[in-house]
This record gives sequence, structure tokens and C-alpha cells, in this order.
Amino acid sequence: MIEFKLPDIGEGVAEGEIVQWLVTEGDKVDEHQPVVEVMTDKATVEVPAPAAGVVSKFLAGEGDTIPVGDVIFHLDNGGGGAAAPASPAPAAAPAPAAAAPAAGRALIEFKLPDIGEGVAEGEIVQWIAAEGAVVAEHDPVVEVMTDKATVEVPAPAAGTITKHLVGEGDTVPVGDVIFHLFTGEGAAAAPAAATPAAPAPAAAPAVHIERPGGKVLAVPSARRVARELSIDLTYVAGSGNNGVIRRADVEAFAQSGTTAAPTAAAAPAPNAAAAVPAASVPTYRAPSKEEKRVPFRGVRRKIGEAMVRSKFTAPHFTVVEEVDVTELVKLRAQAKAVGEKQGVKVTYMPFIMKACASALMQHPMLNGYFDEEAQEIVQAGQVNLGIATDTPNGLIVPVIPSAETKGLLEMAAELQELAGRTKAGKVTPSDLKGGTFSITNAGNIGGTIATPIINNPEIAILGVHRLMKRPGVVETSEGDRIEVRHYMNFSCSVDHRLADGADAARFLAYLRTLLENPGLLSL
Repeated sequence: MIEFKLPDIGEGVAEGEIVQWLVTEGDKVDEHQPVVEVMTDKATVEVPAPAAGVVSKFLAGEGDTIPVGDVIFHLDNGGGGAAAPASPAPAAAPAPAAAAPAAGRALIEFKLPDIGEGVAEGEIVQWIAAEGAVVAEHDPVVEVMTDKATVEVPAPAAGTITKHLVGEGDTVPVGDVIFHLFTGEGAAAAPAAATPAAPAPAAAPAVHIERPGGKVLAVPSARRVARELSIDLTYVAGSGNNGVIRRADVEAFAQSGTTAAPTAAAAPAPNAAAAVPAASVPTYRAPSKEEKRVPFRGVRRKIGEAMVRSKFTAPHFTVVEEVDVTELVKLRAQAKAVGEKQGVKVTYMPFIMKACASALMQHPMLNGYFDEEAQEIVQAGQVNLGIATDTPNGLIVPVIPSAETKGLLEMAAELQELAGRTKAGKVTPSDLKGGTFSITNAGNIGGTIATPIINNPEIAILGVHRLMKRPGVVETSEGDRIEVRHYMNFSCSVDHRLADGADAARFLAYLRTLLENPGLLSL
């Protein structure tokens, strides 16, 4: 019998909510068959069975919030005897890496897990634990990237990493063995000491922070920065929920000049509150500015592959329009004040999105995608706007569906919520599907014009550029006059196989009319 524990997914998540049981007590299940849907603050995932058997008992109900490590169900796999804890799943999937080994077995063949999100393979970004390294249960072993996320995969048990079966940069199908872990007699349960950096007399000693169970909760980016800077995370205070350490916490610790003892420092004496002598504590030393080589893999490579596929499949052409947005600037200032009272941040984007949706309903030949297999141009019945979002993990394009049906404040609220989740890495696969037209906005960063690349297989994309203040000619009943006006440039790239220059020009002309006279957006 296997006691299946809610796994540590290696991203600083301390608990998960049981969304729904996908089977009932007494059901027979196959290995990797989804058993329960669990939601954390990172994602909602389906947890598969670690082995074939009968789900004999649920230990949590739907809606319950369960700490990582608590048993959530029993699985009778025909082994008999006392219950044996299951190996929890790694990183991206709360699923066990392999079925619990039989009694006396000392070698775990760790398989790339099925994360239950339609992902069939993963790329090995980097090995965190080398061959021969001694790891504790839940220590990160390898960083894996799927087309959903990049995550750190933890060890299912304490032991020694005896062999890597794949190399960095390799793409591995789900279910393939990626490393061997020896857990038998003689396998240690704690990682080896890190090499300390040179001491700095001026730095103050850090205070060691005890965490429950001796396990540090930290997001992957924080762990990565800590490794690069040789910082022991047990000395860093976390600002996230339940004390989770964020990347900013590690960077702030490094900049403070506070000293940090190596991971394998001796355990403190009973009077652990006493300060550590400064002379015996190593310190962080700033890295020199030398040439840095970054492997072209992970999210960056996925973006590159998508851009090459789009650029060399679709013959691009770009039409540019200058828009006088002086009236829009005035209206946005009024809307911003209204939005603040409702807790909604109103930027220029909701106005642009609303105008874009209206223009696409008038010019549907740009709203849709190319079904290459059927050789059909699909003109969508609704406007699902993909919003290109700059994140620490690269450019992500979540989708706001049916934009043509939404008011400005509703659009602003939805954009604010979706952008926040995207930058925090909490978007779900459904947030990224169904786009019919994309908008990319680098105007808040800079640049007066660009030719954006189409988000294949969509037909077109709109580029939004910097707001500029300069003199302009205004027509009045008394004649022309010069006054200070606000301008923005908009560029629309189109797949010339699917639409013509005249289509793009008419679309931008209609968009310009709406943004120069924003009162028309209410019609």
C-alpha cells in the first residue's frame, strides 16, 4: 500500500488546494492515470497515480488546503505489508517520479513525469546536482523546461545521484528515465558542503534562519541567483507567502554586504541565538564583469523557434499610421481617476484594445488564423486579443477573449489581472489559447516605430509605440494654427498570403478615427 503525499514541486509552494477528485474511492487506476486536481499559487495540475492499483481511501476533501508532505490518498498496489510513502513528483508536476521501490531495492530510476497538461516532452536546461552528488529528499536535481514552464525537479528521496542518462540541451519524452538515484545503505542524506567565498572583514554576519523541517522555501529564480552568487538561502529572509524566498530577497541580501555561511556549516549549538563570529563567516563577493556565455535553450530558444517559423513562413508586410491622441490623453486622465476609485489601473492599453476590437469587427479579414492543414483562412466570429507580455522568463502572449463585448473598465480590470498573473508565472494553458489577433506594446519602454512579427498562425499583429509630445497643425474655423499635440505611431504587420495592403490600411484608418475621437468608443 502506498501513502501518497502532496508533493513538493520545488517552486517554494508550501500547500495546495484539492480542487476535485477525478476518481472515487475503490476505483482501479493505471500508472500515470490522473487521480486528483490540485491548485497551488503557481498552477492547477492533475496528479497522476504513482503505480497501477486501487485508490482505497481519500484523506482530504474537495476544497481542503493541504500542506506539502501530507498524505492525501492511499493506493493499494498489491504490495501488502505496512504502508510505504510514495515518491513525490518533481517540479512541474505533482506526480511521483516512479513507483515506490520494492523492499530492499536501493536504486530509483527517475522518470520525467507526466504533468497532466498535454505536455509530451521536456528539455534538460541544466543539471543542478552532478553525478556523485549526495542529495537530501526534495533537493533540486535538474532544471527542466516544457512549453508550459521551466521548473526545478527535486529528488524523490535522500541518496546519491549515480548517473545522468541525458545531457543538458537534450529533449526527453515524458516517462523516459533521466537519472539514477541510489538510496540504499551507505547513501548519505545531506548535500556536500559548498566552497565558501573569501571573508570580508567589513561585512556583518548574517542571522541563520530556521525553517520547519530544515527545508528552505524558495522560487527557482531565487535558487538560481543564490547558486550563482554562492549565497546560502538559510541566511536569507523571505518576503513571500509563508516565508517563501523571492529573487528580489536574494539580490537584496547580496547588495547588503551581509555575510552568509556555507550550506554545510556545522549545526548551531543549543544557544543558537548567539552571534556567529565574523572572522569565521565567509562573505559574498561581487562577480567581475567578464564575458558571459548563455546557452541558447529554454524559453529563449522556444521564442526564437516561433519567430523563425513565423518570419520565414508568412511573407510579412507592415503598414504604419501616425495618430493624434491628444483627446485620448485627456479622456484617459479622467478614466484613470474613475478607475482608481474601483481599484482598477486604467492605462492607454484598454482604449487601444477596445478600438482594435471594434476595427477588427469592421474589417474581419485581419481577425483570425490560417488553418494550414485544411488550407483555409479562418475569419473568427469574436476578437480574442493576445497581449504580448514581457516577463522574466521571456515574451508570453496570454489572451483576452471576446474583447469586442467588453467595456473599457472591464477591459482594464481583466488586463491588470492577466498581466499580473503572467509576470508572476501563474498563467494556465487555457490563458494562452484561442488568440485571433495580437498586440505588442513597447511604447512604455521607448521606440518610435517597429515591424512586429506575426504570432503564427494568426493573420496580423499591431505594434504600439511611444507617446510623443510635439508641435502639430490644427484646423479650426479661423484657419490653421500650431499647438502642442500628443502623437503615437501604430504599425500593423500582416501575412501577405492571407490579406492585402489595402486591408491593413483600411483597418488602421478606422483605428485612427476611433483613437483620435475616443468618444466614439462608447457607440
